[in-house]
Amino acid sequence: MDVRSRELTVTYKIVPPPSTVTPPSLSQETTHRFSITSLPDLESKEDADSELKRYYASLRASIAEARTKLGEELTAWRDAVGNTELGKEKSVKTEADDEGEEENAEE
Repeated sequence: MDVRSRELTVTYKIVPPPSTVTPPSLSQETTHRFSITSLPDLESKEDADSELKRYYASLRASIAEARTKLGEELTAWRDAVGNTELGKEKSVKTEADDEGEEENAEE
């Protein structure tokens, strides 16, 4: 059976505020690759159905692994940035609240 390998690739680039002290364990630009077993060329429908199920199971596992890895790294970045970005989030929330009040006033 000729099983070719494919991969899920995730790349991100973090641009923290200038005042952020970046821990040495974090990289601002990162690429991760997660292996996905791809389908071999199969003759029968039964074999294809079985292999397709295995492929999607492998894909789901790779996505779960990617979510976990990125979640850990992005949480570490959030902790490194700390309260520096807090003011930006409040202003966005205030704008959203203002829009909701305008919609209620029109009714």
